[in-house]
Amino acid sequence: MITARENILMAYHHEEPYWVPSQYLDQNTCVYTASQEGAHGYGVNQIDCFGVSWDFLPGMEGQMVTKGTKRIEDLSEWRDVLTMPDVEKWDWEGGAARDTAHWDRKNKISSVIIINGLFEQLHTLTGFEDALCYLLTEQEALEDFLDALTDLRIRQIQLIKKYYNPDKIQFHDDYGEARNLFMSIDLWRQLFKPRLKRIVDAVHGEGMLYEHHSCGYIAPLIEDFIDLKFDALNPLQLQNDPYALKCKYRKDLCFVGGFDNQGVLDRPGVTYEERVEEIRKRVQLMAPGGSWVAHPVMLDQTIGLALADVLYEYNQPLWDKVGYVPPAKPAAAGVSVYTTGHES
Repeated sequence: MITARENILMAYHHEEPYWVPSQYLDQNTCVYTASQEGAHGYGVNQIDCFGVSWDFLPGMEGQMVTKGTKRIEDLSEWRDVLTMPDVEKWDWEGGAARDTAHWDRKNKISSVIIINGLFEQLHTLTGFEDALCYLLTEQEALEDFLDALTDLRIRQIQLIKKYYNPDKIQFHDDYGEARNLFMSIDLWRQLFKPRLKRIVDAVHGEGMLYEHHSCGYIAPLIEDFIDLKFDALNPLQLQNDPYALKCKYRKDLCFVGGFDNQGVLDRPGVTYEERVEEIRKRVQLMAPGGSWVAHPVMLDQTIGLALADVLYEYNQPLWDKVGYVPPAKPAAAGVSVYTTGHES
């Protein structure tokens, strides 16, 4: 009998699964705690392995670089002020033991998230405004920095494989705001695409799937993502027209998400009924044809309950058809790596 693990892998391989899979129900996920990047739990002025100061307080939707932080004042001199972290010294064995202790590798896929990709790590070190300026004014120094950072990320990928052995790496790097890319397509292709190719090739070389997380408007880059052999893309915010992208490119890319989080799911005061209506609408629209995983990024963990209610209703006749008996529907909302305050 087919398992939920086999079913969701069909979507990641750009096929039509027997029922609608979701990361919430069918995936074990972690932001690996062996990492010494970013904040670890609540607190202010937490200095990470890059020397960046972070704040993370109750009520914040996520950790933020401490206001006024500028680890690199002049990118042309970055090697004089920054040494790349020695990731070999991190507690990979202990972190993996903690993070994977409750993974169900038989019935679910597993995914490790790498926060702060190439562009994101740049602007955590320089500030966002300076990072945008460096794209145009310091390209030689920037490419030197990006090459060194790419080397670091590839070594992290290799160590994640060794100690965590997940099915998938989810790599975070945002390239757009609500309406536009942060940079021209030509500039992105010059600076980021060749380094992303090395990262994607490293993930595939270790036998893992590559899923890219990129918020904002990134639709103009879809064919480049396919050229780089991304396996999957999330969260597909609505300004990208996720349905049109899936119809056109589902044979080449698995689409994860495509929900209206800002307008409905995470809107202050939203009702359970409104969430169910939004999720049901997207499932009915996006599921046919496969190559899709139903996963709204959930700042509020209770969104998972509405998602489960819709999927158990939608999938029941599909489960009956193949003789699959699902586990009991979650009775309580579970905290995940996506939900607010999960690091507290």
